[in-house]
Amino acid sequence: MRTYNGAPAHTDIVVEGTELWRVHRTDSSHPANSFNSTHIAPVVNALGIDVRRERIPRQGRFDPVHDETLCPGGATLGGYLYVGLTVGAVVAEGVLRSADIPKSGILSSAALLELSLTRMVLHDKVTVAVLDTQSGLAAINQDTSLTGCTWREYSDSRTACTNILVHTPSSQGVRYRCRNGFDERSLLLVERGRAPEIEIVDTGELGRPGWARDLVEDSLFADFGVVLDQL
Repeated sequence: MRTYNGAPAHTDIVVEGTELWRVHRTDSSHPANSFNSTHIAPVVNALGIDVRRERIPRQGRFDPVHDETLCPGGATLGGYLYVGLTVGAVVAEGVLRSADIPKSGILSSAALLELSLTRMVLHDKVTVAVLDTQSGLAAINQDTSLTGCTWREYSDSRTACTNILVHTPSSQGVRYRCRNGFDERSLLLVERGRAPEIEIVDTGELGRPGWARDLVEDSLFADFGVVLDQL
């Protein structure tokens, strides 16, 4: 991964009224619109981890780094929330990320068990750093490895993203291409003093028939060419 050059990122506006989506565990005790501000994972360098003997660290691609020695000012970003701008985005990151597609192209319905889809609406105008364009990445001396690396390099992607946000003071998050669905876009939002207002509109379990399962099944086929088997 390339070294961030300290320049402010290109920015764009996510307008008020934008639909936001999440796929999450059905049994989660946290509302789908809640920012994680109390359980920020420590940065773990996973390059040398042997998965036969060690667990994969529980850290996300862009989780803010609150360690002042690694990212001065990172703690001011506060908590964070990952959301998709489309159903396809959360299918990519919430379903296909941990599912193997067989030769038949038919995904087992078991991949949806214990998961729910939540539709939300943004009630603020939010400025985000742009990580999904060529010029945007070039401006900060980055390439697609920032948004496409595996979990082994999350320590680097977390550090880079935190520093980008710190040096782009107008931004309250980043917009990026999904690694598991590069036609789709997601957001990492941060509190930065005041979390954007996000309203939960509806939630549906994916393990049973209903509007949520229908949307996910339609996205699997239309966006990824994958067929979901029937319960």
